[in-house]
Amino acid sequence: MSKGGERMTSISKELERILEDYAPIVKEGHQVLIGLLDGTIQLEKGQEGEAPVQIRVSPLDERLEITVDTLFQGM
Repeated sequence: MSKGGERMTSISKELERILEDYAPIVKEGHQVLIGLLDGTIQLEKGQEGEAPVQIRVSPLDERLEITVDTLFQGM
């Protein structure tokens, strides 16, 4: 649902690509977490009677300002 509570009737090409790329992984039972500057998107396998891939959006209280190098420095 969008911020106003109405259902979206179409998705962007970018979201379509994310779903195409990650749906097979999610359908196997793995969760996918995508980090945004101001939130996260979690893809998880739907339960019986739900869509095969569930999308959950979680906003952050503040915008992140870090680089990819900093993010993966500890790995």
